[in-house]
Amino acid sequence: MINFIPELLFPIILYAEIHYKFKGIYSRLYKKEPEIIADAPFRVEPGQPVPILLLVKDGHRFPIIFDSVTIKLKTRTGENFSKNYPINITIENQKYWHRVIYFEPQKDLRGLVQFDVEFKINVAGKIKIYRNDNYRISSHRPLDVLLADEPLPRFDNWYYGDFHYHSSYTEDQVEFGAPLEATVQLAQAIGLNFFAVTDHSYDLDDHEDSFVKNDPKIPKWFKMWEEVEHLNTHLEKFVVLPGEEVSAGNCRNRNVHLLIINNRNFFHGKGDSAEQWLKTKPDLSIDQILEKLNHQAIAIAGHPEMKVPFLQWLLIRRGKWQWQDYWHNQLEGFQVWNGEYDNTFHKGTETWTKLILAGKKLNLIAGNDAHGNFNRFRQIGFPFFTFRESSSQIFGNMRTGVKVSNKFNQSNLIDEVKNRHALITNGPIVEFFLKNESGVLAKIGDEIQGKQFDLVIKAKSTAEFGKIKLVKLFVGDLTKSEEIEYQTINQFETPYIFQFNRQLSQLPKNAYLRLEVIAEKKNGELTRCLTNPLWIKS
Repeated sequence: MINFIPELLFPIILYAEIHYKFKGIYSRLYKKEPEIIADAPFRVEPGQPVPILLLVKDGHRFPIIFDSVTIKLKTRTGENFSKNYPINITIENQKYWHRVIYFEPQKDLRGLVQFDVEFKINVAGKIKIYRNDNYRISSHRPLDVLLADEPLPRFDNWYYGDFHYHSSYTEDQVEFGAPLEATVQLAQAIGLNFFAVTDHSYDLDDHEDSFVKNDPKIPKWFKMWEEVEHLNTHLEKFVVLPGEEVSAGNCRNRNVHLLIINNRNFFHGKGDSAEQWLKTKPDLSIDQILEKLNHQAIAIAGHPEMKVPFLQWLLIRRGKWQWQDYWHNQLEGFQVWNGEYDNTFHKGTETWTKLILAGKKLNLIAGNDAHGNFNRFRQIGFPFFTFRESSSQIFGNMRTGVKVSNKFNQSNLIDEVKNRHALITNGPIVEFFLKNESGVLAKIGDEIQGKQFDLVIKAKSTAEFGKIKLVKLFVGDLTKSEEIEYQTINQFETPYIFQFNRQLSQLPKNAYLRLEVIAEKKNGELTRCLTNPLWIKS
């Protein structure tokens, strides 16, 4: 028997599945049409066309003729541009159908624009026209897209990605994500170089044709891997990392989320899936999973400081990561950022710092937990009756930066993540180097010995993310288990580029350095970048 508890208790950040309902219960959302959605990246790199994603789900249940689409662009100054694209296709045998249309704005057009995507379809002989989606009670409002003046700020050999993303392999009673091929296209337009596909373990073990039945042969898992490998074979300078988000047991035998990247063996985890009444105990503990990882896998604590609603804690055994849960050698990452600058970020940074001071070297990781949702999420609120929309937890908004000095490919990307050559950002970038008295040079994530050092800091932002406001250098004393704000710089000759050199001596014998840069937009909104530590041994 299928349980609906999670959706009653917690709004899901996703495309909204509208065809599941209980017999005899009225649904304001249900309609005898496939879900039809238009989506677009929240920003597009300079000089690139805007990829508009057209997505039709459940056409095999509710066939339609997709006649055409008209894309309308409106600027801040009120200018309007429009173009019609014939589709002329019958969609009747596909659960998922998608197409990406590249819209070419005027050459010199920059800044925030709005797209209205108008569908013309034929349903059972009736012509219908929808704008941006065909949900019954959504706003149907335009898609806001920033046509960037400048690329994402970065330095040589830094690559950006999203480490927590749900694709169309995540599908259940209320949610589904976007196809991987389309995700790559929109990710490239945003300015990303990689993403990790981390679909729910309790969705990956389902039948391909039914999300209410499990399949012990796990065909979705193998199909996902096959598709990722195909994409990586044909992509240039872009990598898709295969993975899953496992519901695992913490030290209190409660369900927490563990991101497993690049591990071929599937881990079952449906403790908080509510697929069966009262069966909420974790299938596997965190340690049981970590013990079985291959040497090229990456394990990340998934949004470990996210607050658990009381009813989830009570009814589906949801819990939080505890101090004891972090200490297995195979755990390498801590997802500080989960799509929003909120208390989860602040608590995550605080806990991560305490772990570093206690001797656990965990990678800072940023992701968005997006299920598709490149522009805004459209979600079911109260099942069958309400609908919610928001611009939080958007794919690619919070990014993990990884420095890959050799050829950028899957193997080298994995290696550099393991070496902690990484940072997290939602705007600016900062990196730093130490050179000791012997001339040895070290970068973020490295370990260096010495007593005297030359420190070089470089930071960069753009008008999109704001002027550099603060650069903070932190020193952690691992012997005393305390961290201090060693130096704060708040005076800058130029607003978007910063370089700083100084000598360091008399540092603690066993220590680390890390950096944070904060930028401020014209509207007062702050953006920031945090680095992994650089370790110092006397």
